[in-house]
Amino acid sequence: MRRVEICFDTNDPDRLRSFWELALGYQAQPRPDGSIDLVDPDGNGPDIWFQSVPEQKTSKNRIHFDVYVPRATRADLTRQLVDLGGGILAEFETFTVLADPEGNEFCLNDG
Repeated sequence: MRRVEICFDTNDPDRLRSFWELALGYQAQPRPDGSIDLVDPDGNGPDIWFQSVPEQKTSKNRIHFDVYVPRATRADLTRQLVDLGGGILAEFETFTVLADPEGNEFCLNDG
């Protein structure tokens, strides 16, 4: 079996971790080296970790998350993510395209 982990290059690991913790419904979990991962509380999804880098994001993502949430909660979650520094890029009937505080694009889909 293969294990998958996703890494975000970021200028502010703590800020991005807080944003994605809410967006994904994950939980923070300290690693032995002192860094902090986000983990799926159900143990199904990949771990997410945040690597501090000096450079800024410079272009559109070539890969993005599609996060599925109940339709009744999508608007509220979108507002919460905007309050944490995210931005709305486009809105459609069944999904919203957002960016995290550092410009990484993703979709909140009715699920």
